[in-house]
Amino acid sequence: MYSGTLGMKHNPELLLKLATNFGDDANVRIVVISEGAGRQWLEEKKQCLNLDNLILLDYQPFDRLPEVFGCATVLVAILEPDAGVFSVPSKVLSYHCAHRPLLLAVPEENLAARIVAREESGICVDPRNIDEFIEAARRLLGDEDLRARLADNAIRYAQDKFDIQPITDRFLSVIE
Repeated sequence: MYSGTLGMKHNPELLLKLATNFGDDANVRIVVISEGAGRQWLEEKKQCLNLDNLILLDYQPFDRLPEVFGCATVLVAILEPDAGVFSVPSKVLSYHCAHRPLLLAVPEENLAARIVAREESGICVDPRNIDEFIEAARRLLGDEDLRARLADNAIRYAQDKFDIQPITDRFLSVIE
């Protein structure tokens, strides 16, 4: 599942390649929850290629995000190399709260990639390497133990870093 902003800077072709590579697997659906240019591009490609396994949905209400993310087996974030210098996919932080493994195609120097690598909460690949991206997806889908370990690391990171009391205390100490 990919959820969030999907501009052309995110390279929606990666999501298209997931759909085409898993098209023969009746158990795999590539779900994209987004609106805008990247979503429109995917809609056109879906029709042209008759990709029934590519599910395109509009943004979901914020209060339903836990349910939405909880439906995913793997949560995906993508970002083009040039955008990776100045853009951090904030969805990666939200994804950690979902207790799901992450699959990132973002530059390794990107903050989100560094967090996922350090916390071992997912697999990060170079966004220019589509074959590596597909292989990482296959690895995640084929290894339930790996998914569970990465998901446990993800939620542990979220619980540790997003606890409101230490955040509030730190914020107040900065103001004081």
